[in-house]
Amino acid sequence: MLDFSQVAAQMAAFAKEEVTSGAILAEARQEAARRLRSASPGWADVQGKIDSSKTSWLMPSWRERPDQTVPAPAMPESFTVLATDGSQIVADRHDLALCFLINIGYVALRYGQQPSATLRSHAKLATPDASLLSDAASDQDPIAPKRLSMHCRMQEIAGLAESILKENSGGSAAIPSVALCDGSLILWPLITESDGEYRRQILTMFQANLDAAREHGVPVAGYISRPMSKDVVNSLRVAVCPYEIANCDLKCRARNAPGLEYVAPPCGGTERVTDADLFGRVLRNGERSAIFYSGSKILCDQHYEQRHRIAFFYLHVGREVARVEIPAWVAEDAVLVDRVHALCLDQARKGDGYPVAISEAHEQAIVRGSDRAAFFHLMERHFVPEGIPVGTTQKALSKRARRV
Repeated sequence: MLDFSQVAAQMAAFAKEEVTSGAILAEARQEAARRLRSASPGWADVQGKIDSSKTSWLMPSWRERPDQTVPAPAMPESFTVLATDGSQIVADRHDLALCFLINIGYVALRYGQQPSATLRSHAKLATPDASLLSDAASDQDPIAPKRLSMHCRMQEIAGLAESILKENSGGSAAIPSVALCDGSLILWPLITESDGEYRRQILTMFQANLDAAREHGVPVAGYISRPMSKDVVNSLRVAVCPYEIANCDLKCRARNAPGLEYVAPPCGGTERVTDADLFGRVLRNGERSAIFYSGSKILCDQHYEQRHRIAFFYLHVGREVARVEIPAWVAEDAVLVDRVHALCLDQARKGDGYPVAISEAHEQAIVRGSDRAAFFHLMERHFVPEGIPVGTTQKALSKRARRV
């Protein structure tokens, strides 16, 4: 049991440290904003320096002046916002049988003339195929968590494509629409994926669904609340690097030296600043930043088709600065970018700081503790009468029993 008297004493000391830390962070944010303004007039030259740099940092590609701000576009009279989200129940080695359930929540919200709301969910029970089984010697879970998470993500994106098709088949193709999902459109787990064939299959599936959205002219966007990315801030460190070619390992070795031997690099001072911190100082409520293209390895190694390379911008929605990710075919269409900007902002304002469509999709998809218990009880009811051999461990039985 948690001893709150001990926690309270520690919390008081922690609060004092945070006051000091907050002042340091405020200075770092100011420095990051100064660097952004300074680098912007010659932004094309800075991009050349970024391209030639040798660092381990993730940095974006600059395609326009990085300090520009874009006000909120006009809202369409009528529009539709589509969203999906997913949740899952996974049987582990302590449970009855090796299986999993994925529940996808679907939301379609139509505003303006003839407003309507469609909220539903679809659950699918399955046993893992070879692509989901873990062969890592150190992995105790028979179903690989990373691959199951990717499988769920593919179901969410496929759900968006399905919703787009349904929306357009209903005679409402003329109504502007946007399709939103929670989180990144960059398939980060694939960077460390050793199975090339599995990676190819996932990317083919993912991009086929993006193509379906593109054919119907519906922009897809990934919405990231409270993003911790530092892509732009990292590129500003290269911008102020005093060396002609930034080469951290060669020119600034002492930045990683231990203890007293550590020497702060010339680009130091903004290490703790995130892109959201930076654009929180640059953007006003309703404005978005310039569009940047991610430099993620999975995008740049020719795994993504060029039209689906992921770009992003930062959006000030009032209570926070969010990161909005879009495919290149959206980023290169000013009308679609304005639509994503306007509708994401409107959704965040309607949802008290977070897009209401994604929030409702989450409510449709979420699997709570009581749902999990009911799922395994249902499994027992169907497996045992059919004579299907099931088993559970003493640990699982112990957890289900109240003893005190």
